[in-house]
Amino acid sequence: MKYQPPEGVIAAEDVLSRMKAAGVDVLFANGGTDFPSIIEAYARAPETGIDMPEPVIITHEGVALGMAHGYYLMAGKPAGVIVHVNVGLANSVMGIVNAASEQIPLLMCSGRTPLTENNRFGSRSSPIHWGQEMRDQAAMIREVVKWDYELRYPEQAGAVIDRAMSIALSEPCGPVYVSLPREVLAEAVPGSQAQSKPSVAPTRYAAADAAQVAHVADLLAKAKRPVIITQSPDHHSGFEPLASMAEKHALPVVEYWSTRQALSTRHPMHAGRDPTPWVRDADVIVAVNAMVPWVSDHVSPPEGCVVVGLGPDPQFRAVPMRSFDMDISLGGGTQATLQALSDALDAAATGDDHAERRARVAAFRDEQAQAVAKRVQQGKGRPMNPAYVSQCLSDAADDNTTFFNELGFDPTVMDFDAPKTYFSSPLSGGLGWGLTAALGAQLADRSRQVIACIGDGSYVFANPVACHQTAASHGLPLLTVVFNNGIWNAVRRSTLYMYPDGKAATANTMPITQLAAMPDHAAIARAHGAHAERVEDGADLPDAIARALAATRNGQQALLDVVVSY
Repeated sequence: MKYQPPEGVIAAEDVLSRMKAAGVDVLFANGGTDFPSIIEAYARAPETGIDMPEPVIITHEGVALGMAHGYYLMAGKPAGVIVHVNVGLANSVMGIVNAASEQIPLLMCSGRTPLTENNRFGSRSSPIHWGQEMRDQAAMIREVVKWDYELRYPEQAGAVIDRAMSIALSEPCGPVYVSLPREVLAEAVPGSQAQSKPSVAPTRYAAADAAQVAHVADLLAKAKRPVIITQSPDHHSGFEPLASMAEKHALPVVEYWSTRQALSTRHPMHAGRDPTPWVRDADVIVAVNAMVPWVSDHVSPPEGCVVVGLGPDPQFRAVPMRSFDMDISLGGGTQATLQALSDALDAAATGDDHAERRARVAAFRDEQAQAVAKRVQQGKGRPMNPAYVSQCLSDAADDNTTFFNELGFDPTVMDFDAPKTYFSSPLSGGLGWGLTAALGAQLADRSRQVIACIGDGSYVFANPVACHQTAASHGLPLLTVVFNNGIWNAVRRSTLYMYPDGKAATANTMPITQLAAMPDHAAIARAHGAHAERVEDGADLPDAIARALAATRNGQQALLDVVVSY
């Protein structure tokens, strides 16, 4: 017996309308046999008038998750992702891990293979519906999402989405997951339940405890060698109030393994990207949303140094083991707490201009500039080094350029003057992030020039065919720069760190690091209509960059395969 579709609003329509009402404007979709009611809902939209997120078709789940990540970084709004049952969710896991690590709010949805074998509209109709059933599909990602739920009844649809978005957007933000069984999506929603008023109320933190803030301000006012270390700051409101506080009170700011900008690199108190020289003799350290403010095996604060954690979750409760010293926890909204600290520090300041601290940072910056110039000079030939390539890219950029970096450029040689001009890969290290996140950012803001700078291994992990097809399909004029050295350099560096005098260090070919017989990266991009070139000589690079940017300004995606040596 063939069952007929129900009359009225179906659960799929309620799910999609509540997504839109909750602020989800874009739904990255990789379809499956569980999608018929979602597809029908979109097809009926001109008649029903139901407002839904824009569906954006993506040909690989990993690309969809990376794009949702980059979309939020650029737009400041969460995206939705919907994929096919357990197999689609499996391909999404790495992207969810990356989003959780970076506290990125997104609504992750997957279908659920039909629960029933017959006698219901939407029951199993293909052999894969038996092969794809799991006892606990959400177990794949439960450890990393903030919340998960399986939709049970059609009248739940709106409330489930409201709850999911409230939790995703509550501080600290993060991904949530909703499983959507095919039969439930197809059922009619009781008339009194469909499209009722949404109820999304995320928790936002104010500044940390005022007495604690005042205490930290007093410590900073009296400190001789304070330092602020940032990693994943709240970037949507720009560089303030940190920039003004750091300049006014001569507070060095280190961006260690920073995934987002905290300051302009030209700021006089920007103290580089290595905390070691500053932590070694610090008397007060303020770690701003820094999961790893330093590596204990490299350096530890001296006896008597006061360490302050600042952010919505200074303990980073999702990390199973983390034993960094922390004497004071300023738990609260990042920007609100920084503003409160800035105000309290103004009141507690002694009037000292801290000339010695300013001179120390200035001397450090001069020394860094000289080292940069030397590295760049050494890398202009054939092959190039990453420092030279990075400076050429920096010279070609302006404040409307956004760089995404994944094991590609050297940020210490580049200038990032404006907010949202620099993003780097999460500490979770799920490869393939850089190119996919850059695509999402380009979709979020087509007026910006977005450049993805990635290692050749990261390029392969990103599913480049799916990435370039996505760029072509949605008209995204992204520039991809592949730093091509033919090795997994992060793996090589880790081995040399642990075994500097080992056999691997002196081997002609270090095992499990070589990427031999790599494809023609430019040809892959060119097959999708891209302007693409391979660049082997440093003298040719500036003109190649200019040609690639000219192509993107005309709406064409571009790729440069740049041969480098480390």
